[in-house]
Amino acid sequence: MNQTQSDPHRQSPEADTGAGTPYGTGPGTGITLQKPLIVGLLYLLNIFLGFSVFVGLILAYVWRGEEGTQDWERTHYTYLIRTFWIGLAIMAVIGAVWLLMFISMATTGQFSGAGEAEPEVFLTMIIGMILAIVGMIWFCLRAILSIVKAGGQQPMQRPETWLF
Repeated sequence: MNQTQSDPHRQSPEADTGAGTPYGTGPGTGITLQKPLIVGLLYLLNIFLGFSVFVGLILAYVWRGEEGTQDWERTHYTYLIRTFWIGLAIMAVIGAVWLLMFISMATTGQFSGAGEAEPEVFLTMIIGMILAIVGMIWFCLRAILSIVKAGGQQPMQRPETWLF
């Protein structure tokens, strides 16, 4: 067989490298890294790194605006972008309440150790901590739901929702 003839059992270079397939996935790898999956993983990685959510947010905005973005991917980007902004708003409210509480404690002399702290202070702290934990669980659940649906290339049914 001369070199100009093609061997039916030989794969093309694109099949060997994964080039030409969506997002660089090759045949037989069993791994498909859709872009929404990457953003969701960056959101979850934020728990350990503290900054990867910003990388994920930027990627979601960029990839959502790309011309070749499929509709199911666009729903994930909208969902994950809203997850960031809603989560940030929730944490800002909790932080503001805590800040006001500590300012109130400082102005009333409760940091001086002259007396016992008011029960309302501890109640406010506990409620704030519970709300922060619930907010973190909400954030993680939304990222995980997006990851699971992205794995099956399914759209988010209600990307504009505040819940799930």
